[in-house]
Formats: sequence, C-alpha cells, structure tokens
Amino acid sequence: MIVVLCIFLFGLGWFFVGQAFFEGKVYEGQSQVVGRISDNVAYSSYGNSANVVLKDVYINGNKEKNIDLTIYIDSYDDFDVGDIITFNAEVEKISLFTLGNFNSFYYRDGTSYTSSISAGEYIVQGNKLNPDESFRLAMKSLLYENMGETNGAVAMAVLFGDKTEVDDDIYQSYKTSGIIHLLTVSGLHVGFLVTLLGFILKKCRVRGIYNFLICAICLVLYAYICGFVSSIMRAGIMGLVLLATKLSGKCYDNLNTLGLSGIIILLYSPLSALDLGFLMSFFCVLGIFVATPWLTKVLKKIFPKFVAESFAVSIGAQIGILPFMAYIYSDLNLLTFFINLIVIPIFSVIYPVLFVSLFVVALLPFMGFLLQICGWGLGLVYDIAKFFGNTTFIVQLEPFDIFLVAGVFVLFFLVSKYFMASKKAKTVCCSTIVAFCGILGCFSLIPVQLQSSIVYGYNYSSPTVVITNQSGESVVIDPGYSTFTKNLLNVNGIKNVSAVFVLQKSSAYIDTIREIGAENLIRSDSGQGYSEEILINFDQTGLIGDFSFVYRTYEDRLIGLEISFDETKIFVLRDLNQSDEALTYVSNFNYDIVILGKHDEYAEFFYRSFVLTYYNNSLAQTSFVEDGNISCLIDGKNYEWRCVD
Repeated sequence: MIVVLCIFLFGLGWFFVGQAFFEGKVYEGQSQVVGRISDNVAYSSYGNSANVVLKDVYINGNKEKNIDLTIYIDSYDDFDVGDIITFNAEVEKISLFTLGNFNSFYYRDGTSYTSSISAGEYIVQGNKLNPDESFRLAMKSLLYENMGETNGAVAMAVLFGDKTEVDDDIYQSYKTSGIIHLLTVSGLHVGFLVTLLGFILKKCRVRGIYNFLICAICLVLYAYICGFVSSIMRAGIMGLVLLATKLSGKCYDNLNTLGLSGIIILLYSPLSALDLGFLMSFFCVLGIFVATPWLTKVLKKIFPKFVAESFAVSIGAQIGILPFMAYIYSDLNLLTFFINLIVIPIFSVIYPVLFVSLFVVALLPFMGFLLQICGWGLGLVYDIAKFFGNTTFIVQLEPFDIFLVAGVFVLFFLVSKYFMASKKAKTVCCSTIVAFCGILGCFSLIPVQLQSSIVYGYNYSSPTVVITNQSGESVVIDPGYSTFTKNLLNVNGIKNVSAVFVLQKSSAYIDTIREIGAENLIRSDSGQGYSEEILINFDQTGLIGDFSFVYRTYEDRLIGLEISFDETKIFVLRDLNQSDEALTYVSNFNYDIVILGKHDEYAEFFYRSFVLTYYNNSLAQTSFVEDGNISCLIDGKNYEWRCVD
C-alpha cells in the first residue's frame, strides 16, 4: 500500500508537470510569428480554410510551442507543407481544460496556441520537411496516384493513422457501423505487422535476439512514422513484451503488460490519461482481457467455439469503449458485433497486402496494380459499412457518469479470472459495487433547481454569454460551435433555452441554435431568413419571458446589447472600436454587470459596474485569461463568482 501510495503521489505530481510544460504565455494584440507548416493539415468541408499545425515556432523572437493555425484559402495551392512562413496576427493561448473537458485535440498535437490568418497575410521564407513528413508525403503520393484520392485517403488512415482527408461519407459509415477502429492505427494493425515480420524473418531463418531486435527497430520506426500516437505506443510496447517473453521463455501476462504500457506512455506523456484516444485504446484491450473469458464460456453453449470466441472478443472490446463512444459519437449500432465478424477477416487480408504492396510499388512503380487491388478491397469494406450503417438498429447514447463507468469496470474485474477469491467473496464484492452504482443512478435522477446566474465563456476568441433568471428561464448571447455551447449549458445544469441573441457575429450558428432547442433567434439587422428569427429595431425594448432587452446604439451605430431581469441590468459590448462619446452615453444607464470582452481599455468608463474582460485589467473584477470560463450566481446585488473550467 505504501508503494502504491507513493506511485500515486508521483503520478499526480508528474501530471501537473505535464500540464505546466504544455501551458503557453499570454500574448496581447498583434504578434510576429515565424513557423513551419507541418503535414498535419485538415481542410474544411467547404474547402475555404485549412487547419494546420505550425511547428518550429517563434513568437516575437522567442522560441515557442506549436500553433493550431487556421489559414483561410482560395485554393489548396495557396500553401505547401513544409513552408516556413512569417505573419502578424493575434495569438491566443490554449487552455487544456474547458468546461470540465480535456482538450485532447490540442494536447495530442502539442499546440499550445491558436491563431488565424488569410492566405495573403503571410510571407514564405523557405521550405523544410522532417524525415517522417517526407516519408508520409511520398507514401501519400503513391497511394493517391494508384488508388485515387478517396481510397488513398482511407489507406493513409489505415497505414499511418492520418484521417484528415478521409471522405465524410466514408468516415460516417465506418462510425455508424462500429468499425471506426480500422481507421486508427492500434493493436490490430501492430498485430498484423508483427505477424508479417515474424513470417518473413522465419523464412529468412532469423531467430533469437536478432529476430527480436529487427522487430523492435521496425516497431519503433513505425511508431515514429505514425507520430507516436498513444494507441500504437500501447500496442507496440505490448508487442515487444510478447516477443521478449518468447525469447526468454517466460510467461506473458496480459494485465501486467497492459499496465506496463500505460505507465511508460504516461511517463512520456502524462496528460494522456485524459486523452480519449489513449483511454479508448487502453479500455478496449482491458475489456477484451477481462470480459472475453467468461463471455466465451456463456456463448459456447449457444454457438460453435470459433464463433463464440469471435463474438466474445467483439463484445468485450465494445464494452471497453462504450462509455467513450457515448461521449464522442452518441450512437451505437446493435449489429456492430456481427459487422466486425464479417469485416475483420477481410481486413486481416487487405492490411498486410496493402502494407507490402506500398513498399513494392515504391521500389517497382510498374506494380501499381497491387495497390489498385487493395483499393477494391477497401471499397468492399466501405460498401459493407455503408449497408449496415443505414440500418435501423442504431440507438442513441447519453454520456455516462464517470463514477458509474468506474464501478462497472471494477465489477467486470471482480467477476473475471484475475480476481482470485472465493465465490462468496466475489458475490459480496459484486453486490457492493452494484449497490454503489444503483445509488449513483438515483442521485443522477434528482432534478436541479436553477438559480439566477450569468455565464461568461470564450471559444476560438468568440465570447458566449448565458443568462438565467429566477424563473429558471435562460437566454444565450452569441452561441458558438455546438459542442462548446452545449458544454457551457451542461456545466450549469441548463436544459432549455428560451431565446438566442445575435450581437457579435454577422451570421448565426443555426445548427447550434437548433441543437440546443432555442425557441427564438433575435437579431437587430435584416436577418438570414430562418423561421426562428425575430427582428428588433435599434433602441426598441423587447420582451422574452421575464427578460427585457434593448439593442443600444449611438448615432445609429450599434454599441451593444442590454438585458434586464429580476433586479439586474447587464450590458454586453459589441466587439468593435467605440468612441468615447458612445461609451459615456451607455455608461449613464448604470449597469450592474458589463462585459467588455477584448476591449478591456474601456473599463474606465464603467467604474460603477462589475466589469468582465478578456485580458487582465486592473479596473476589471474578473477576466477570461486569468479565470477562464466563469459563472456568477446572482442573489439581488450579491455576486458569487466561480470558475467552471
């Protein structure tokens, strides 16, 4: 117990070291940036922008961490991978934790900053590619040339885990049919690779330590080419341990090996413990190890041994990743187990053939027909996925309570062969866990009473404000992307939204508005023609439930939005430069709370109000940069602020 406690404390400390290492600085205003465009490029579905990871970055002359850069483009030829570019733009620091969620996307890419520019706003100073980038681009060119862009993009995902250019329809079909794991390099792929290497080395009569060293070198190189993602590192470490046990004549222990791989990965990348890619890879294997043996015993009474084992492995894997699927994808195909029984044997042939064919064609270009054959095989897998993805056997999942999930996994461990105790002890332990999960489930059903509050959040430099009155009615000002907005509502227990106000943006996030179930969309301009829209004239008082609101102007120029409810009056400034006269005019309305966003320099005009800003300001009571996304409970004129990150 002392050893376990010491390791736990070390892990906590190492976790915070990893967080501190990732954290960037705050850069206010325009900064000069120099960086190199890596091959981590994802184009928008409309083709008008590209998200690239900028590496080897210098900000204002200081060496810095990677940047997630959005480049607004006219065509795909506006930039080249490897371009070393320089530009001036606002650089926003990324927070690893937003609204109780871990931003694994940024952590995985090591992007501590985000920024955006147009294609014509940067200067190219040269071009440089790293060896792994050069290799991936060369392989991508071969695959696209011989298999076409559609199948070539799928092959890149299958071989190297690069899903950025996989067609949306294909990705959706793989996801809804439950075979999305084929597009993520993991244990399945490493297993095929090790088997292929073992077969080749056996034919070449390479045995013993040389066999192990060659396999180890190949696995390390493969992990390097795939960017050392968690799933392949886990599978690679477990593969090396398996080879080492065969070499030494020792027994291979599943759980110990899985635990060892987890420890090594977390030493290298401590915050991977919260990364969904790592968790899905880890718990998928854990589900197979723990659930498969007793599932096989049950299923053998119904099916032949081979079918029972295959079903048990598929079910065990699905049990392991089910909580994460509910969080990410929100739906489950009930035919997933059957689909995997069909697809996995086909894929077990396609993958090694594709892997070998790629290198054969690289050496002998006239053998390109081999890749074409593999393309047909991937097309067959897609047809199967598309057929089963359109069935009615798909159920919607709600995110699971984390403690409930932990209880279920403990329960599976207790009933497995790894918990070596008497049946009586197992029964007592399992009953305790079931009772614990039942109590948690009852607590989750207790309704939450909403209080009068204001929530102030930022997503991609864009502010979102949520206001709730004493009657439990809620309105949203400038909702952002649906995931962020829904998380902002969830952490405050808000289920229903009466209205959405458009202030900062020229267009409304209509998909977000409809997903959160907002009844009304209120604007002060000509609108976009949506059925939910209500158009309000400037300086005209409107009512939504117990809220009253006014779009305030000065000399026919919109300054911001005023909202009054209960005993509180709030003003949200529009994110534009305002004149001193306009600010003096609106300050005379004596607002209780004023949200200035990035225009913190206007705080002096609202010294009688409670001021919120983006950057730190001595005249503001709180700021996003310092406090993150925040919530304020309102009780008359008393304000209780808390961070919701």
